[in-house]
Amino acid sequence: MDKRIEAVSPISFETLRELGLEWYDAGENKGYLANHFVRVLPAELKAMQQATHALYDLSIEAANYVANRNKWVDAGIPPQAIDLVDYSLEHELDDHLIGRFDFSGGIGDLPIKMLEFNADSCSLLPETAMVQQTLWEHEKDQFGGKAPYNQLVQSLTQRLKRIRSNHPDKEPYMLLTTMGFEEDWLNTDIVATAAQDAGFEIYMTEMENVVFSPDEGFYVQKEDGEYHRFDFWYKFVPWDFIVEEEPELFDILNKIVRNGHGVVLNPAFTMLLQSKALMTYMYELEPEHPNLLATSFDEGFFAERFFVKKPIFGRMGENISFYGGSDEPEYETEGDYGEMDVIYQQLAPFNSDQRAYRYQPSIFWTGTPSALCYRRQDDLILDDDAEFVPHFLGK
Repeated sequence: MDKRIEAVSPISFETLRELGLEWYDAGENKGYLANHFVRVLPAELKAMQQATHALYDLSIEAANYVANRNKWVDAGIPPQAIDLVDYSLEHELDDHLIGRFDFSGGIGDLPIKMLEFNADSCSLLPETAMVQQTLWEHEKDQFGGKAPYNQLVQSLTQRLKRIRSNHPDKEPYMLLTTMGFEEDWLNTDIVATAAQDAGFEIYMTEMENVVFSPDEGFYVQKEDGEYHRFDFWYKFVPWDFIVEEEPELFDILNKIVRNGHGVVLNPAFTMLLQSKALMTYMYELEPEHPNLLATSFDEGFFAERFFVKKPIFGRMGENISFYGGSDEPEYETEGDYGEMDVIYQQLAPFNSDQRAYRYQPSIFWTGTPSALCYRRQDDLILDDDAEFVPHFLGK
């Protein structure tokens, strides 16, 4: 792996500030942006693209498998959410805007293996679309002009145009909201840029400022004092959070979507695709799939005790336990998901360097694979302390 790493000058804080991205190199985030590039061969990128296509199709097949066999609760969908997720799976497949597949391996002889699919609300958009690109532009002579694989904004724009055409009865007004965290806004800004390029008129505000009407849709009182209605809502808030923490809002959204009063991006069926429990059904359907890790609800499936235990809606590497062959975990992380249902997944092969940093590639899906990025960390489990690492395509 070390032969694939190219050192560069770090991106300056002034450059990040010009981009509006200084948050990524301030306070606790200092050092998050690595001053290295990973060299990826075109054939390796093609293999990751092919894996993304195949795994997305398999995730939809597994979602229908869950629906047809009424495996909703086992798959992580609470009873109160089943009707909407089922409706969404049947009617809104072509409204899925964006997701991110996290893989292991992929460089040299290591196979590409799926770790999870962030299908509902995914991050790393500004780092991939802007930081990676800007740093490459500063250093491209070093790489012979060989660029990163980064079509994220362009592909998002095309996907949003398609979603807009799916709903000719709707006006192209899009509301974009977050819970107010800086990182969430920075990710949402990328979607906002693509939405404008796709012909949407946009408005951004915190979620608490939105009026959700079961009979009319999404409203916001703007600066002019008038209430304005939106037909499209992009939410940087996970569906599983809404179901568990805002059940009244979920009931309203159920009515809005099912009665055709508004389009939610990403749609509700992505909650099922986001659930790590779905990977157990993907593996059940295709246990010989070259890009799948063995996954089970039963830790006894791994008789030799080499697996990781993951909460089905966990994030940022929290509450993951790494078992290296014994009854007790060799390593585990803390977090907010300790009471959640779990799955057990075969240990994944990671590319690593001489410093024991493990490298995790991620491919964004926007109706098609559209961009690649890397993270790395010198721990057995990548969590919120991982570094973002740009890449370039070269030989």
